[in-house]
Amino acid sequence: NSGNVTLQKVDFHAEGGQAKKMKVLVYFGEHARELVSPESGLNFAQHLCGMYSETKEKATSLLQFADVRMIPVVNPTGHDMVMLGGNLCHRTNSKGVDLNRNWDDHWRPNKRADTNSGIAPFSEHETQLLRDDAMKYKPHVFLTIHSGTLGLFTPYAFAQSSANPSSLLYKHSGPSFLSMQSRMESDDSSKARIKEMINLLDGINPKYCNCEAGAAGDVLPYLSPGTSMDYMFDKLGTDYAFAFEIYDGASSGGYKYNSKDVKLIQTGVLQRRSDFLLVEETQEPEDIFEQSNDQAEQCFEMFNPETKTEYDATMDNWSKAYLELFEGLISIEKSHGMFKMN
Repeated sequence: NSGNVTLQKVDFHAEGGQAKKMKVLVYFGEHARELVSPESGLNFAQHLCGMYSETKEKATSLLQFADVRMIPVVNPTGHDMVMLGGNLCHRTNSKGVDLNRNWDDHWRPNKRADTNSGIAPFSEHETQLLRDDAMKYKPHVFLTIHSGTLGLFTPYAFAQSSANPSSLLYKHSGPSFLSMQSRMESDDSSKARIKEMINLLDGINPKYCNCEAGAAGDVLPYLSPGTSMDYMFDKLGTDYAFAFEIYDGASSGGYKYNSKDVKLIQTGVLQRRSDFLLVEETQEPEDIFEQSNDQAEQCFEMFNPETKTEYDATMDNWSKAYLELFEGLISIEKSHGMFKMN
Protein backbone atom coordinates (compact mmCIF):
# COMPACT_ATOMS: atom_id res chain seq x y z
CA ASN A 1 0.00 0.00 0.00
CA SER A 2 0.94 3.63 -0.49
CA GLY A 3 -0.96 6.70 0.68
CA ASN A 4 -4.64 5.81 0.70
CA VAL A 5 -4.18 3.11 -1.96
CA THR A 6 -3.92 -0.61 -1.33
CA LEU A 7 -3.39 -3.04 -4.19
CA GLN A 8 -3.90 -6.77 -3.90
CA LYS A 9 -1.78 -9.28 -5.75
CA VAL A 10 -2.54 -12.95 -6.27
CA ASP A 11 0.17 -15.48 -7.12
CA PHE A 12 -0.39 -18.84 -8.79
CA HIS A 13 2.42 -21.35 -8.34
CA ALA A 14 2.61 -25.12 -8.58
CA GLU A 15 5.26 -27.24 -6.92
CA GLY A 16 7.44 -29.24 -9.23
CA GLY A 17 7.74 -28.62 -12.92
CA GLN A 18 10.61 -26.61 -14.33
CA ALA A 19 13.31 -25.32 -11.99
CA LYS A 20 13.27 -22.01 -13.85
CA LYS A 21 9.77 -20.86 -14.67
CA MET A 22 8.45 -18.13 -16.90
CA LYS A 23 7.06 -15.27 -14.81
CA VAL A 24 3.74 -13.85 -15.99
CA LEU A 25 2.27 -10.57 -14.73
CA VAL A 26 -1.33 -9.64 -15.58
CA TYR A 27 -3.14 -6.36 -14.80
CA PHE A 28 -6.91 -6.02 -14.66
CA GLY A 29 -8.99 -2.89 -14.15
CA GLU A 30 -6.59 -0.08 -15.07
CA HIS A 31 -9.64 1.88 -16.23
CA ALA A 32 -12.49 2.02 -13.75
CA ARG A 33 -15.51 1.78 -16.06
CA GLU A 34 -14.14 -1.38 -17.72
CA LEU A 35 -15.73 -3.64 -15.11
CA VAL A 36 -15.47 -6.69 -17.34
CA SER A 37 -11.69 -6.58 -16.94
CA PRO A 38 -11.45 -7.49 -13.21
CA GLU A 39 -14.36 -9.90 -13.71
CA SER A 40 -12.24 -11.61 -16.36
CA GLY A 41 -9.40 -11.78 -13.86
CA LEU A 42 -11.59 -13.59 -11.36
CA ASN A 43 -12.72 -16.07 -13.99
CA PHE A 44 -9.15 -16.67 -15.15
CA ALA A 45 -8.14 -17.34 -11.54
CA GLN A 46 -10.85 -20.00 -11.35
CA HIS A 47 -9.46 -21.64 -14.49
CA LEU A 48 -5.93 -21.61 -13.05
CA CYS A 49 -7.27 -23.26 -9.90
CA GLY A 50 -8.68 -26.12 -11.97
CA MET A 51 -12.34 -25.29 -11.42
CA TYR A 52 -13.26 -25.90 -15.07
CA SER A 53 -12.83 -29.45 -16.35
CA GLU A 54 -12.46 -28.27 -19.94
CA THR A 55 -9.27 -26.33 -19.17
CA LYS A 56 -7.96 -28.09 -16.06
CA GLU A 57 -5.28 -30.06 -17.89
CA LYS A 58 -4.07 -27.00 -19.81
CA ALA A 59 -3.98 -24.87 -16.63
CA THR A 60 -2.07 -27.57 -14.75
CA SER A 61 0.45 -27.79 -17.59
CA LEU A 62 0.86 -24.01 -17.70
CA LEU A 63 1.79 -23.84 -14.01
CA GLN A 64 4.49 -26.45 -14.53
CA PHE A 65 6.27 -23.94 -16.74
CA ALA A 66 5.08 -20.58 -15.42
CA ASP A 67 4.27 -18.64 -12.28
CA VAL A 68 1.38 -16.22 -12.72
CA ARG A 69 0.88 -13.02 -10.74
CA MET A 70 -2.36 -11.05 -11.06
CA ILE A 71 -3.24 -7.57 -9.86
CA PRO A 72 -7.05 -8.01 -9.93
CA VAL A 73 -7.92 -4.30 -9.59
CA VAL A 74 -5.14 -1.91 -10.58
CA ASN A 75 -7.33 1.16 -10.03
CA PRO A 76 -9.20 0.58 -6.74
CA THR A 77 -10.19 4.20 -6.05
CA GLY A 78 -11.67 4.60 -9.52
CA HIS A 79 -13.30 1.18 -9.25
CA ASP A 80 -15.02 2.30 -6.05
CA MET A 81 -16.35 5.41 -7.81
CA VAL A 82 -17.99 3.15 -10.39
CA MET A 83 -19.20 0.37 -8.09
CA LEU A 84 -20.14 2.39 -5.01
CA GLY A 85 -20.70 5.84 -6.46
CA GLY A 86 -22.53 4.72 -9.57
CA ASN A 87 -20.37 6.80 -11.91
CA LEU A 88 -20.37 4.27 -14.75
CA CYS A 89 -18.46 6.53 -17.14
CA HIS A 90 -15.52 7.10 -14.82
CA ARG A 91 -12.21 5.93 -16.31
CA THR A 92 -9.41 7.42 -14.19
CA ASN A 93 -8.42 7.09 -10.54
CA SER A 94 -10.19 9.21 -7.91
CA LYS A 95 -7.80 12.10 -8.60
CA GLY A 96 -8.72 12.17 -12.29
CA VAL A 97 -5.45 10.66 -13.54
CA ASP A 98 -5.37 7.98 -16.22
CA LEU A 99 -3.04 5.37 -14.74
CA ASN A 100 -2.31 4.02 -18.22
CA ARG A 101 -0.76 7.35 -19.21
CA ASN A 102 1.26 7.81 -15.97
CA TRP A 103 4.13 5.40 -16.62
CA ASP A 104 7.64 6.67 -17.32
CA ASP A 105 7.91 5.60 -20.93
CA HIS A 106 7.60 8.52 -23.35
CA TRP A 107 5.31 10.18 -20.82
CA ARG A 108 3.74 13.42 -22.01
CA PRO A 109 1.84 16.07 -20.04
CA ASN A 110 -1.86 15.92 -20.78
CA LYS A 111 -4.65 17.41 -18.65
CA ARG A 112 -7.55 16.50 -20.88
CA ALA A 113 -10.40 14.43 -19.57
CA ASP A 114 -9.93 10.67 -19.42
CA THR A 115 -6.29 10.82 -20.55
CA ASN A 116 -4.92 13.15 -17.85
CA SER A 117 -1.38 11.81 -17.45
CA GLY A 118 -0.72 13.36 -14.03
CA ILE A 119 1.76 16.02 -13.01
CA ALA A 120 4.73 13.75 -13.71
CA PRO A 121 5.54 10.12 -14.48
CA PHE A 122 4.67 7.92 -11.50
CA SER A 123 2.92 10.79 -9.74
CA GLU A 124 0.23 8.36 -8.58
CA HIS A 125 0.42 5.94 -5.66
CA GLU A 126 -0.98 3.17 -7.84
CA THR A 127 1.71 3.36 -10.52
CA GLN A 128 4.44 3.70 -7.89
CA LEU A 129 3.27 0.49 -6.22
CA LEU A 130 2.95 -1.31 -9.54
CA ARG A 131 6.40 -0.17 -10.71
CA ASP A 132 8.07 -1.30 -7.48
CA ASP A 133 6.32 -4.67 -7.55
CA ALA A 134 7.19 -5.28 -11.20
CA MET A 135 10.85 -4.36 -10.64
CA LYS A 136 11.06 -6.94 -7.85
CA TYR A 137 9.07 -9.63 -9.67
CA LYS A 138 10.92 -9.19 -13.00
CA PRO A 139 8.26 -10.70 -15.29
CA HIS A 140 9.08 -12.35 -18.59
CA VAL A 141 5.51 -11.72 -19.80
CA PHE A 142 3.14 -8.81 -19.21
CA LEU A 143 -0.54 -8.57 -20.16
CA THR A 144 -3.05 -5.82 -19.38
CA ILE A 145 -6.79 -6.25 -19.97
CA HIS A 146 -9.14 -3.50 -21.21
CA SER A 147 -12.53 -3.10 -22.88
CA GLY A 148 -14.43 -0.69 -25.10
CA THR A 149 -13.29 -2.27 -28.34
CA LEU A 150 -11.74 -5.53 -29.47
CA GLY A 151 -8.04 -5.80 -30.20
CA LEU A 152 -4.84 -7.71 -29.47
CA PHE A 153 -1.94 -5.29 -29.18
CA THR A 154 1.83 -5.32 -28.75
CA PRO A 155 4.31 -2.47 -28.20
CA TYR A 156 4.68 0.21 -29.08
CA ALA A 157 1.67 2.36 -28.16
CA PHE A 158 3.56 5.67 -28.01
CA ALA A 159 4.51 5.79 -31.71
CA GLN A 160 3.98 4.23 -35.10
CA SER A 161 6.56 1.72 -36.31
CA SER A 162 7.10 3.72 -39.52
CA ALA A 163 6.87 7.45 -40.01
CA ASN A 164 4.12 9.03 -42.11
CA PRO A 165 4.78 12.81 -42.16
CA SER A 166 1.28 13.56 -43.45
CA SER A 167 -0.52 11.73 -40.65
CA LEU A 168 -2.27 13.42 -37.74
CA LEU A 169 -0.25 11.30 -35.33
CA TYR A 170 3.04 12.45 -36.86
CA LYS A 171 2.07 16.11 -36.73
CA HIS A 172 0.76 15.80 -33.17
CA SER A 173 3.99 14.17 -31.92
CA GLY A 174 6.27 16.97 -33.03
CA PRO A 175 10.06 16.86 -33.69
CA SER A 176 10.66 14.09 -31.15
CA PHE A 177 8.87 11.65 -33.46
CA LEU A 178 11.87 11.24 -35.78
CA SER A 179 14.25 10.39 -32.94
CA MET A 180 11.76 7.85 -31.58
CA GLN A 181 11.43 6.29 -35.03
CA SER A 182 15.18 6.06 -35.45
CA ARG A 183 15.66 4.21 -32.17
CA MET A 184 12.73 1.86 -32.80
CA GLU A 185 13.89 0.98 -36.30
CA SER A 186 17.48 0.27 -35.16
CA ASP A 187 16.57 -1.99 -32.23
CA ASP A 188 16.79 -5.43 -33.82
CA SER A 189 16.19 -7.34 -30.59
CA SER A 190 12.93 -5.52 -29.85
CA LYS A 191 11.77 -5.86 -33.45
CA ALA A 192 12.38 -9.61 -33.30
CA ARG A 193 10.39 -9.95 -30.07
CA ILE A 194 7.52 -7.88 -31.46
CA LYS A 195 7.47 -10.04 -34.59
CA GLU A 196 7.24 -13.18 -32.42
CA MET A 197 4.38 -11.63 -30.45
CA ILE A 198 2.45 -10.62 -33.56
CA ASN A 199 2.94 -14.06 -35.13
CA LEU A 200 1.52 -15.65 -31.98
CA LEU A 201 -1.45 -13.27 -31.96
CA ASP A 202 -2.16 -14.04 -35.60
CA GLY A 203 -2.73 -17.65 -34.60
CA ILE A 204 -4.93 -16.83 -31.60
CA ASN A 205 -6.93 -14.02 -33.17
CA PRO A 206 -9.36 -15.91 -35.47
CA LYS A 207 -10.37 -18.24 -32.66
CA TYR A 208 -11.00 -15.73 -29.89
CA CYS A 209 -11.30 -12.20 -31.26
CA ASN A 210 -11.51 -11.89 -35.06
CA CYS A 211 -10.25 -8.35 -34.55
CA GLU A 212 -7.32 -6.06 -35.25
CA ALA A 213 -3.98 -7.33 -33.98
CA GLY A 214 -0.51 -5.83 -34.03
CA ALA A 215 1.57 -2.96 -32.67
CA ALA A 216 -0.81 -0.57 -30.91
CA GLY A 217 0.65 2.58 -32.48
CA ASP A 218 0.12 1.12 -35.95
CA VAL A 219 -3.34 -0.36 -35.46
CA LEU A 220 -5.09 2.23 -33.28
CA PRO A 221 -6.21 5.66 -34.55
CA TYR A 222 -4.38 7.40 -31.69
CA LEU A 223 -1.07 7.25 -29.84
CA SER A 224 -0.82 6.38 -26.15
CA PRO A 225 2.31 7.68 -24.42
CA GLY A 226 3.10 6.58 -20.88
CA THR A 227 1.42 3.15 -20.91
CA SER A 228 2.14 0.17 -18.68
CA MET A 229 2.67 -2.07 -21.71
CA ASP A 230 5.39 0.11 -23.23
CA TYR A 231 7.10 0.62 -19.86
CA MET A 232 7.28 -3.11 -19.19
CA PHE A 233 8.74 -3.83 -22.62
CA ASP A 234 10.85 -0.72 -23.13
CA LYS A 235 12.16 0.14 -19.67
CA LEU A 236 11.82 -2.99 -17.55
CA GLY A 237 13.01 -5.31 -20.33
CA THR A 238 10.06 -7.70 -20.19
CA ASP A 239 10.41 -10.14 -23.09
CA TYR A 240 6.75 -10.08 -24.15
CA ALA A 241 4.13 -7.41 -23.45
CA PHE A 242 0.51 -7.24 -24.57
CA ALA A 243 -2.67 -5.23 -24.15
CA PHE A 244 -5.96 -7.01 -24.90
CA GLU A 245 -9.28 -5.25 -25.48
CA ILE A 246 -11.90 -7.89 -24.74
CA TYR A 247 -15.34 -6.34 -25.24
CA ASP A 248 -16.96 -3.93 -27.72
CA GLY A 249 -20.51 -2.96 -26.82
CA ALA A 250 -20.98 -1.25 -30.19
CA SER A 251 -20.65 -4.56 -32.01
CA SER A 252 -23.16 -7.36 -32.33
CA GLY A 253 -20.52 -9.94 -31.42
CA GLY A 254 -19.56 -8.26 -28.15
CA TYR A 255 -16.58 -10.35 -27.05
CA LYS A 256 -15.68 -11.50 -30.59
CA TYR A 257 -16.41 -9.80 -33.90
CA ASN A 258 -18.77 -11.83 -36.08
CA SER A 259 -19.09 -11.69 -39.88
CA LYS A 260 -21.62 -8.86 -39.65
CA ASP A 261 -19.25 -6.78 -37.53
CA VAL A 262 -16.36 -7.39 -39.92
CA LYS A 263 -18.41 -6.12 -42.86
CA LEU A 264 -19.44 -3.03 -40.90
CA ILE A 265 -15.83 -2.35 -39.96
CA GLN A 266 -14.69 -2.72 -43.56
CA THR A 267 -17.31 -0.23 -44.76
CA GLY A 268 -16.58 2.20 -41.90
CA VAL A 269 -20.03 1.88 -40.33
CA LEU A 270 -18.68 0.27 -37.15
CA GLN A 271 -15.88 2.52 -36.00
CA ARG A 272 -13.70 2.48 -32.93
CA ARG A 273 -15.61 4.67 -30.48
CA SER A 274 -13.16 6.33 -28.14
CA ASP A 275 -13.35 9.22 -25.70
CA PHE A 276 -9.65 9.83 -26.20
CA LEU A 277 -9.06 10.17 -29.93
CA LEU A 278 -6.47 12.91 -30.45
CA VAL A 279 -8.91 15.11 -32.34
CA GLU A 280 -11.70 14.72 -29.77
CA GLU A 281 -9.97 15.49 -26.46
CA THR A 282 -11.91 18.60 -25.46
CA GLN A 283 -13.13 18.15 -21.90
CA GLU A 284 -11.34 19.50 -18.87
CA PRO A 285 -10.46 17.04 -16.08
CA GLU A 286 -13.28 18.11 -13.78
CA ASP A 287 -15.85 17.23 -16.45
CA ILE A 288 -15.21 13.51 -16.04
CA PHE A 289 -16.93 13.49 -12.67
CA GLU A 290 -20.27 14.51 -14.22
CA GLN A 291 -22.58 12.21 -16.14
CA SER A 292 -26.24 11.95 -17.05
CA ASN A 293 -28.28 8.78 -16.60
CA ASP A 294 -28.29 8.24 -20.35
CA GLN A 295 -24.52 8.59 -20.49
CA ALA A 296 -24.11 6.15 -17.62
CA GLU A 297 -26.20 3.54 -19.40
CA GLN A 298 -24.31 4.07 -22.65
CA CYS A 299 -20.97 3.74 -20.87
CA PHE A 300 -21.93 0.48 -19.21
CA GLU A 301 -23.21 -0.96 -22.49
CA MET A 302 -20.08 0.11 -24.34
CA PHE A 303 -17.57 -1.44 -21.97
CA ASN A 304 -19.38 -4.38 -20.37
CA PRO A 305 -21.71 -7.26 -21.26
CA GLU A 306 -25.30 -6.69 -20.11
CA THR A 307 -26.78 -10.19 -19.93
CA LYS A 308 -25.67 -13.28 -18.03
CA THR A 309 -25.42 -15.26 -21.25
CA GLU A 310 -23.11 -12.69 -22.82
CA TYR A 311 -21.15 -12.31 -19.58
CA ASP A 312 -20.56 -16.06 -19.29
CA ALA A 313 -19.52 -16.33 -22.93
CA THR A 314 -17.10 -13.40 -22.54
CA MET A 315 -15.51 -14.95 -19.46
CA ASP A 316 -15.13 -18.36 -21.07
CA ASN A 317 -13.76 -17.01 -24.34
CA TRP A 318 -11.06 -14.83 -22.87
CA SER A 319 -9.86 -17.14 -20.10
CA LYS A 320 -9.20 -19.72 -22.80
CA ALA A 321 -7.47 -17.06 -24.89
CA TYR A 322 -5.14 -16.15 -22.00
CA LEU A 323 -4.27 -19.81 -21.49
CA GLU A 324 -3.50 -20.25 -25.18
CA LEU A 325 -1.42 -17.07 -25.25
CA PHE A 326 0.77 -18.21 -22.36
CA GLU A 327 0.96 -21.73 -23.78
CA GLY A 328 2.23 -20.25 -27.04
CA LEU A 329 4.84 -18.16 -25.24
CA ILE A 330 6.10 -21.24 -23.40
CA SER A 331 6.56 -22.93 -26.78
CA ILE A 332 8.54 -19.93 -28.01
CA GLU A 333 10.73 -19.96 -24.91
CA LYS A 334 11.33 -23.68 -25.31
CA SER A 335 12.70 -22.94 -28.76
CA HIS A 336 14.95 -20.29 -27.19
CA GLY A 337 16.28 -22.81 -24.69
CA MET A 338 14.75 -21.30 -21.54
CA PHE A 339 13.58 -24.66 -20.23
CA LYS A 340 15.66 -27.80 -19.74
CA MET A 341 13.48 -30.54 -21.16
CA ASN A 342 13.58 -34.04 -19.68
